[in-house]
Amino acid sequence: MKIAVIASVVLALAAAALGYALSGNDTPAKSGVQSLWSQAAPTYTDSPDSTGVNVGLRFHSTVAGQIIGIRFYKGSRNTGTHIGSLWSPSGTLLNSVVFTNEAPTGWQAATFATPIDIAPSTTYEVSYLAPHGHYAFSDDYFNAAYKSGDLVADQATPQEANGVYKYADRPAVPVVASPRASNYWVDVLFRPSSTTGALQLPSLTPGPSSPAPSASTSPSASASPSVSRSSTPHAGAVTAPAGGYVKPGTVGYLGSTSALKIYQPGGAAPGGCSWQSYGLRCDQTNLTLDHVWIKGSFYWTGSGRLTISHSIVWGGTGDSWYAVLGHPDTSGAIDSTIEVTDSTVEWMPGQTMPPGEDVGPIWSAYGNQTLIAIRDDLSGMPQGIDPTAGSIIRDNWIHGLVQTGTASTPAHLDGIFSQGGSNITIEGNYIDAPVRSDATAAIYIQDRGATDTGISIVGNYLNGGAFNLRNQTGINVDVRNNTFANSVWGPVGDLTGYPGTYGTWSGNITLNGAALASP
Repeated sequence: MKIAVIASVVLALAAAALGYALSGNDTPAKSGVQSLWSQAAPTYTDSPDSTGVNVGLRFHSTVAGQIIGIRFYKGSRNTGTHIGSLWSPSGTLLNSVVFTNEAPTGWQAATFATPIDIAPSTTYEVSYLAPHGHYAFSDDYFNAAYKSGDLVADQATPQEANGVYKYADRPAVPVVASPRASNYWVDVLFRPSSTTGALQLPSLTPGPSSPAPSASTSPSASASPSVSRSSTPHAGAVTAPAGGYVKPGTVGYLGSTSALKIYQPGGAAPGGCSWQSYGLRCDQTNLTLDHVWIKGSFYWTGSGRLTISHSIVWGGTGDSWYAVLGHPDTSGAIDSTIEVTDSTVEWMPGQTMPPGEDVGPIWSAYGNQTLIAIRDDLSGMPQGIDPTAGSIIRDNWIHGLVQTGTASTPAHLDGIFSQGGSNITIEGNYIDAPVRSDATAAIYIQDRGATDTGISIVGNYLNGGAFNLRNQTGINVDVRNNTFANSVWGPVGDLTGYPGTYGTWSGNITLNGAALASP
């Protein structure tokens, strides 16, 4: 939909037509127009984050009515052209408006040229683009439901949190839920259908500060989302320098959960599959699952190719120890492929992994299935992923590793742990492992019975572990353009006593940008 450029410089005229007093940083008064917050103010008016981001709110109304405009709270450093957007339950853009001639700080408001009808008890999203970051926020705001008049913000789970965001340099539906129940102080102007009197909007002339946005007026989307307050990451982002790797919160399933077909124990199952005590079992050849939410462990015994895309999979059914497990009939040579793209695979929230396990979210029981993981969010288990021969591990966010062993017998913790296989591509991943000695490395190459060739490690962010990278059995491993972050004993593990070697080593840097010499 074409962005409607409305001049809030003449909000007074709009207010007169709507029947309430409104200025650039005022809240609407009575006479039928509602908002969630009156003159309330955020805990923090200026996030340190300077990256272009869309911050938003999920809300619904208890009655039918119209959204006639958008509000947001502005701090003095929240500069640039702000664009407000209203999104449907499926993530479709319903209307947008450019804020113009804003006040330096406080509440800003802009009205749509055409109000948007909304249905009762239906969740919508409202957001605004902060092109240079520095948005207002309050953490732990939505730990309980919030209601004002007919407007409600009451989503209760992490996947359906009220505060949402998405890093981008242009308007985009904010689908990443705040892990801190944050309020980003985005609001709507709502007129219930029961309000008497016709809605009359004047013809408004754009002010001088309301050009349509362009790439030249927005920061690059690759800028680092280094959001912190008191050295604590905020809004799901993690401090890191700019690089070619993906950023936290930008991969995995980013759509609306309402667009997913839900499968859970005791309920429906895809054709040819069935729920067992250990999870959803599927035996088909060349199985494809798209836009599904499997609320339980997934067990595939088929052949050919398993494809999971734009989906969520939760491990943790019964006493299972896996999330996505490929389990062919016999061990031996590579005989099938597991491909997971644009999906979130994690341990079920609130469930504890069985003790002593050291598997990752995507796992091949015998190690004889090629793994392809692209743009996935992988978390909540002891390892990130264990690539086999021919695997492609690209543009994933690997984080939240969990120790399931004891202090005397810890389980293996690694972001990527290759236990055997040649011709493996590891590229563009953001790997965030614990900075502890029980985590061997962000990337660990260790073939149990041989050496491997053709391994490429390019453009990754490597954080955590005793070392960031430990290569024991890879021959002439290609290591280029990686960022080596924090570790216990150093960026690269010693190869003394091991056959592993490095081939091309170039463009690798530390967190402060210093070149990292070849080991």
